[in-house]
Amino acid sequence: MTNVREGLLKKIWRGQDPFLNYPSRLYRQDHQGWGSSHPYLTEAIEALRPSVVVEVGVWKGGSILSLASKMKAMNLDGVVIAVDTWLGAWDHWTNDEWFAHLNFSNGFPALYHTFAANIVGEGLQDYVLPMPLDSVNAANVLRHYEVQVDVVHIDGGHDYHAVTSDLREWWAMIRHEGVLIGDDYPHWPEVKRAFDEFFVAQGKFPFEFDPPKCRIFK
Repeated sequence: MTNVREGLLKKIWRGQDPFLNYPSRLYRQDHQGWGSSHPYLTEAIEALRPSVVVEVGVWKGGSILSLASKMKAMNLDGVVIAVDTWLGAWDHWTNDEWFAHLNFSNGFPALYHTFAANIVGEGLQDYVLPMPLDSVNAANVLRHYEVQVDVVHIDGGHDYHAVTSDLREWWAMIRHEGVLIGDDYPHWPEVKRAFDEFFVAQGKFPFEFDPPKCRIFK
């Protein structure tokens, strides 16, 4: 386990590792995702050698695998904090195909177990720390513990208000010269509008994008 992960584990999880003795054999791995291997993700790890990466909106962990694998390959002392409720968003509940991916068990989504099986199955548990919270509450927890964030990957809600909320919470938490990476830009109109308006106000527009992701350095 990295020193950074161990320190945050003691604070956030009171030393109780959520992946310890995880019965991954009971759950099927499924790496399905969108844009999970985009070069912006690995380039952020290579260029910044981050200690703390946060992903907001994890789904099954495809992007987490890319980020954590690169950290492990570079032998970095760092961690990827995975922020998600694993309950799905409104669009997962209104799209038949995505609804099925929530993997319900007795009326409750079992998506977290798919994520955890993927992380443990790939041997990346020492580089990943789950936070089963919504974006706002997770940001409050990390602020409480004065966690400095190097990289944020936002891939949560797809409506204007959700994206704007995520940007307000997380941009302020990124250290100087860190980077924010956004997903679903520019082809989701409300995602695009939220990013454009937010970063116009920050004096950082136009910014770089390579669909389906954009990135803004602080």
